[in-house]
Amino acid sequence: ILVPTAFLLIIYVKTVSQND
Repeated sequence: ILVPTAFLLIIYVKTVSQND
């Protein structure tokens, strides 16, 4: 269940990066 967790983390980071 660590795979989906990592995926969500990547999406979160990408969202923050785009909101720069």
